[in-house]
Amino acid sequence: MLEIALTRFFSTLFFPPYVFAVISIAILGLGLGAALATVRPAWRQLTHVTLYLTLAGYAVILLLLVAVWTASINLNGVLLALVLLPYLFIGLALATIFSAAPAASPRLYRADLLGAGVGAIGAIPVMNVLGGLNTLFLVSALFGLAALIVDYSANSAQRDRVLLSASEPEQPEQPPRRNRLAAWLLCGLAAVALITNTLPATRWLEIDMAALASAKPITESLAGGGAIIRTTWDSFARTDLVDPGQGRPYELYLDGAAGSVMPPAGDLNLLRTDIGFFPFATTQPEQVLVVGPGGGLDVWFALNGRAQEVTAVEINPASVGLVNELAAYHGDLYHQPGVRVLVDEGRSVLRREDRRYDLIYLSQVVTLAAERNGYALTENTIYTVEAFSDYLAHLQSSGQIALKLYDELTLTRALVTAATALRQTRGISEAEAMAHLAVFLDPNADPPVPLLIIQAEPFAPGDAQAYADVASRVGFTPLFVPGVTASPALAGVMNGQTSLADLIAASASDIAPTTDDRPFFYQFERGVPQRLRPLLWGMGGLLVGLLVGWFVGWRVGWFDGADGDKTARWMPIYFAALGAGFMMVEMALIQQTRLFLGHPTPAVTTILGVLLIGGGIGSGWAGRWPDAAKPGRLIGVLLVIVALVVVWLMVWPWVSGVFLAAPTGGRMVVATAGVLPLALLMGIPFPLGLWFAGRFDHGDRHVALAWAVNGVMTVAGSAAAVTLAMLAGFSWVLLAGAGMYGVAATVAYGLRGPSANRHPSG
Repeated sequence: MLEIALTRFFSTLFFPPYVFAVISIAILGLGLGAALATVRPAWRQLTHVTLYLTLAGYAVILLLLVAVWTASINLNGVLLALVLLPYLFIGLALATIFSAAPAASPRLYRADLLGAGVGAIGAIPVMNVLGGLNTLFLVSALFGLAALIVDYSANSAQRDRVLLSASEPEQPEQPPRRNRLAAWLLCGLAAVALITNTLPATRWLEIDMAALASAKPITESLAGGGAIIRTTWDSFARTDLVDPGQGRPYELYLDGAAGSVMPPAGDLNLLRTDIGFFPFATTQPEQVLVVGPGGGLDVWFALNGRAQEVTAVEINPASVGLVNELAAYHGDLYHQPGVRVLVDEGRSVLRREDRRYDLIYLSQVVTLAAERNGYALTENTIYTVEAFSDYLAHLQSSGQIALKLYDELTLTRALVTAATALRQTRGISEAEAMAHLAVFLDPNADPPVPLLIIQAEPFAPGDAQAYADVASRVGFTPLFVPGVTASPALAGVMNGQTSLADLIAASASDIAPTTDDRPFFYQFERGVPQRLRPLLWGMGGLLVGLLVGWFVGWRVGWFDGADGDKTARWMPIYFAALGAGFMMVEMALIQQTRLFLGHPTPAVTTILGVLLIGGGIGSGWAGRWPDAAKPGRLIGVLLVIVALVVVWLMVWPWVSGVFLAAPTGGRMVVATAGVLPLALLMGIPFPLGLWFAGRFDHGDRHVALAWAVNGVMTVAGSAAAVTLAMLAGFSWVLLAGAGMYGVAATVAYGLRGPSANRHPSG
């Protein structure tokens, strides 16, 4: 719950690349805390766990207060240090608990994963009620509660030992009373902060969106005299409705960016000046699909273009709620005759419904170049080759797709992607595909806004000239109209003298067509993105440090047993492979099931919940095996995981296609059934590895080290997964994850020495 709430909270303050870095560094704290427990045996005392959990709760509150109160100041270094603290203490607590009882690792890990699954699923309704900020106060209170449970358990166990002892026992070591008082104080403070900040009359902690250091689009709107009218904060986004002042129409923002216009009733100026109205005015389509209507402007365009049926698919439920709430302002757009509004993912709706449209319209309305750059690390499957193929398959014979884009780069990539989809779906040449495309520019917008039109049929010469003439009369510039006007580069493609591959190779930016497997539409840098490099360099340096430490420990005999057994020296490699492999498989599975499940919130929740809860069940199941920690057991489980990943890659495209038209509940059942076998097995190798590590001499140290290495490699695995997905695609991420489990199986094969026959300690 902490991880999900932090992601939601920081998404309001920063753009996605920085959010990804912050969350990665936060999770890194888990490994660093376990590392401290490894090098300092005195810190691995169970009496300290109450203190660690209490400090984690206070660290969450401290991070929250500093982040909100200094949102207008660039304190990135301080924030990165503070975000480490909660997970640092969590890492200390986990390493201490597991190292004290390695034989109980399957049972403990079952509780750990089941709790994580409940937290991931529960975070959604909790944030829908409390919002991302107040959810963090609840998380702090839960840490205090966990600390009190540990304190009570420790005291109960000590009392039992005293009662069962036949002789006068030594005074048992008890957790300091001050730790218990600190935990009670944490629960009280967090509860008071949560209650007072939830009630409107006593709210005392809010983010000042007008003074964000990240300079999001909403900040500029508010700085120009605007004011926030409504705010909704749920598990999907913080949604703000802004009155920008000076008689301009209301604007709707998601996480301070992704802005859209809410049109006032009766104001026809937008119809005359916005290039987004052009495809509605020229063809007057009767059946229209709007993907992402935002504040309702696109629906307004459709109705004023005389559309008879309008289907608007909006992924953010709060946007729909705010538009309906402000019905009097815009004339109740969403309840006009013929208008149907769905809260879902556009392509998912298209694939499930057997409908055809005269116009499929996608728009980015209020935009800044900084916003587009800020989303470079996000996935966007509405602008892929497969997406354009879906749109084309649901057009009437004379239908069109219209995309209002950001700038030259987004226009060029969308054009190349659309032409690729036309060539693949229609079996035509690139030159013939260009005859289906037209591009117009609004030079009066700031910055200038392009419009791409893709037609199901090639533009007839007379129609092409008419489009160019109409655009010129209303103040728009025809950039590319087949047979009328074209840049030299596009004219060469249309004449067959050059190819799209030539255009892509000649561009200084990456404008290659995006696919569902590699969907990073806004990533225009070639190679590794600049914004990702600092994190990768940091991870690389940390990995080098781990390797050096491992080599030094090998040479000085840190891993050797009393009888000269050197088997334990390979254990860090085993846990490193598990950490990286789990994250790679998890991220790839989430990506590959999102389109099938539809709306991203239930999609991510379903897969995370299945992986975590299924892993917990698998861990508990394995704990009941006889001789569960033998290397042979581990090898078998790991090899089956590799096999299941390969089977998934081959079978899932077919399964998702067969059940795509099923209701939402049915699709969730199918996805759960597909992921569950893998989840059950993925929860086994880590606790059995801990059990095995506990058999060695100094087993508690090996268990703490396992948590440290696994935590660090979890972060490294997520960074590597994003990088590999950008360079090669998510299928390769899944295969790389399977490869990591293969490495773990290889190490497990080598763990066959004297230690294999020992009884587990603890």
